[in-house]
Amino acid sequence: MARVEKNAGLESRLDEVKGEVVREVRKRTRTGRPWLTCSLLFLALLVGMILWVTWFVAATGLLHVPVFTSLTYTAPEPIRMVTPGVPIEAVLKETFTSTLTRRLYEGGGTLTDRSVEVQIQESSLTASLRTFLEKSAPEWINSSGVQIVVEPGTGIELFVPLDLESQEPGVAGIITFDLDVDQGNLVVTPVSVRIGAAKIPNFLIVAFLMPLLEAELAKLNTAMVGYAQISSIELLPREVVVKGELAVEIK
Repeated sequence: MARVEKNAGLESRLDEVKGEVVREVRKRTRTGRPWLTCSLLFLALLVGMILWVTWFVAATGLLHVPVFTSLTYTAPEPIRMVTPGVPIEAVLKETFTSTLTRRLYEGGGTLTDRSVEVQIQESSLTASLRTFLEKSAPEWINSSGVQIVVEPGTGIELFVPLDLESQEPGVAGIITFDLDVDQGNLVVTPVSVRIGAAKIPNFLIVAFLMPLLEAELAKLNTAMVGYAQISSIELLPREVVVKGELAVEIK
């Protein structure tokens, strides 16, 4: 009988020890799980970021990334090819001179009608842009292939071929933007920017592209100020139509 009680007491003690061990293990597991979860989440985010950066770089075509480049990169193409035409400066001078002469003739020497309309072909935009870039563009821009396409519903497409030793064949930047008029000045609004097959995030467009576009547009606004006050702009197939009033004074 004593042996039975002794065994019962031993079993009871073993059950208590077992319970304590289980509780301790559960306690440690609950305590360590948040750290393990955080570590796994951080690792997953890090791996995801590395994969995204690798995918993005490969899609641009600026660098060859084994496996990723073949999956992501395709050489970009413009909407259509554009042959350079008469530079913008010559078009503006000719249009304003002929319009002013005609208005004076119609008004008997008095400028009664100041309205003016300028049609700027995409070929003229391309010619002036190439001339500018040939003098000031960095070496990694192929200025001879730069062109501008005007397409209603899409906007103005700026196609800029790049020339880097490390790049894939046919790498180019495609910048699409809209033009509008604000208080007599032309203003530009970027719609999208792509390098290769990769779309550039908006915050990079605002930080780096907007200042460049605004600086170049300021030159065109300065050229227009001497001739006319702009009131509206319209995008037609292959051309930009600018309307306004002659700014010259006839004495």
